[in-house]
Amino acid sequence: MRKGLFLKLAVSNIKRNKGTYIPYMLTCICCIAMTYMMFFVTQSKDLSEMVPNSAIVTSIMFLGIAVIYIFSFIFLLYSNSFVMKRRQKEIGLYNILGLEKGHIMKMMAVETLFTSVISIIGGIAVGILGSKLALLLLLKILHVPAQLGFYVCVPGIATCALMFLPVVIVTLFRNIHRVRLNQPVELLRGGNTGEREPKAKWLMALLGFICLGSGYYIAVTTESPVTALGMFFAAVLLVMAGTYLLFTAGSIAVLKMMRWKKSFYYKTKNFTSVSGMLYRMKQNAMGLASICILSTGVLLMLSTTVSLNMGIEDSLSSMFPYDVGFTFNGISLEEVPEIREKFDGIIEKEQIPYTEKTTQVVLDTSIARKGNDMEIMTRDYDVSASVEYLALVPAEEYERISGKKADIQKGEVLAFQEKGGKGNLTLNGKEYKVKEWLPEFPVNSRGENAFYKTTLVVTMEDFKEIDALQKELIGEGYGRLKLEFGLYMDGGKEAIMKYGNILRDNLTPVVSTLQGEDPEIAPWLTTDIREEHYSSFYIINGGLLFLGIFLGFIFLVGAGMIIYYKQMSEGYEDKDRFEIMQKVGMSRKEVKSAIRRQILMVFFLPLLMAVLHIIMAFPMISRLLALLGMLNTELYILCTVGTIAVFAVIYAFIYMCTAKSYYKIVERRG
Repeated sequence: MRKGLFLKLAVSNIKRNKGTYIPYMLTCICCIAMTYMMFFVTQSKDLSEMVPNSAIVTSIMFLGIAVIYIFSFIFLLYSNSFVMKRRQKEIGLYNILGLEKGHIMKMMAVETLFTSVISIIGGIAVGILGSKLALLLLLKILHVPAQLGFYVCVPGIATCALMFLPVVIVTLFRNIHRVRLNQPVELLRGGNTGEREPKAKWLMALLGFICLGSGYYIAVTTESPVTALGMFFAAVLLVMAGTYLLFTAGSIAVLKMMRWKKSFYYKTKNFTSVSGMLYRMKQNAMGLASICILSTGVLLMLSTTVSLNMGIEDSLSSMFPYDVGFTFNGISLEEVPEIREKFDGIIEKEQIPYTEKTTQVVLDTSIARKGNDMEIMTRDYDVSASVEYLALVPAEEYERISGKKADIQKGEVLAFQEKGGKGNLTLNGKEYKVKEWLPEFPVNSRGENAFYKTTLVVTMEDFKEIDALQKELIGEGYGRLKLEFGLYMDGGKEAIMKYGNILRDNLTPVVSTLQGEDPEIAPWLTTDIREEHYSSFYIINGGLLFLGIFLGFIFLVGAGMIIYYKQMSEGYEDKDRFEIMQKVGMSRKEVKSAIRRQILMVFFLPLLMAVLHIIMAFPMISRLLALLGMLNTELYILCTVGTIAVFAVIYAFIYMCTAKSYYKIVERRG
């Protein structure tokens, strides 16, 4: 064939099928641009020079690059499959008109390479234009002043081209393979190939309900943040599996049951919608489930990262309740009075100004709790139990801190649990009578309120017995006795940092003079100056927010493109069916009403399901946020509700825009 003909045919085909090719190329451009911008941020000199501990942000960005690339690889192959399906009749026609398969494969190769080159060049160009904006957004989130200047990241260009080369190669081979295997008649029928009415797969539907219910159960009943961390991915996998199974099999089962009710089914408005959805539900279900999962991902990422960033002050106050805090770890009870005396002496000697001083002795240990039964954690603990931290406070300490009398005897305790409690408690088989359930946390420990789900005020005799028991079970070095000091100070950041460092310098030599409770493990000092942690909190939470915005955007684009492709696919498949309905007597108004009902039922179901996922995941996500010091549940609720509201508006806007394509296709020739 004449040189240049394949290129002319390829360009002509792309123009003719611009309704599918342009969205596909825009998606490619978006994915490549986002990848370049993320890589640009990791290589930015502004980031490395102006942001302390910039390696943390870089690690977060590389995680984002990996997620975007994996998503892009899968989603672009899906998009290309849709484009090719719409073109099967056209390709079959070329074959019948005389083009050999070899010629068609060359034409497809030119089309694929042409669109890929345009997409890569366009994606890198958009990425270069948006890279500085992305960096400015990140620096703004991190509260770091931005510098003027613009440069191109050459390694980023090369990396993007190399990263998306496998996508191009796989797409090319899939397209050629599709042409090589199919016969002309099959290709002619391919674009209109329908499916037989699916059978109701009750077992799969039941399995879907079980998976979804199990995931929800884990999310709702997991109380310990430590346990939630381990169970989160199990719950996510169960919910994802349940979502796909229910959309695939459960939806068909529900539609079958709707059809059984004749009084409902044999109405024009219900008959057309239910029968149409049922006929192709297996094909639609995978796309709808994917929309649901992507929507859930967008809502989850944005709600959590926004709440973390807005709640930085609350998180800092939770993790570091004092302006300046010191903890002597691994000491003995006998050394407590001596340390307190030296601490007060240093404050007086250095003339440290403070408004309030606190000090307390605490013993903590890991436990596995089931109801009121607690077991000190060992390697063979009950995996079905909730993993938590148990805090033990001597009665004398509680009385000194609270000013209240702890009227307890040996074997009796004052108890506190996050959600309240009742009855007596058992620790390693020994029952402790709860004299009173305390309404408030009895000690202001350094940010561990999120982990201390159970706190016991005990007699000194019980305190020593439990300390000895946990050492016998899990060895020395665990569940250490600690003495904490906390100071609240007036003055600004510089004054707090100055006096905090003075105290640290004076207290460090004190630790070396202590013997501790274990001769093999020397005591050590932990220092927490709240102002020192501001920077790291803004870096981590700001980096996560930036990543959440980027991933949320790319997932939103993915969900929007699936909706667009499904609208077009539905339109082409429904066109002939609704034309027949008009010919047999349905009015244009009835046809349009049936269209509206069907697409509303189909395309808003994923959004409703995604919102349900977020609601059910709320307790577990709250526990996970507690690990990061985010204990402000009200703020998280507001951020979640706000994210859902904004996303619902955007989702409805995408639906309305894509619905126009559906109506145009269905009503064509109508």
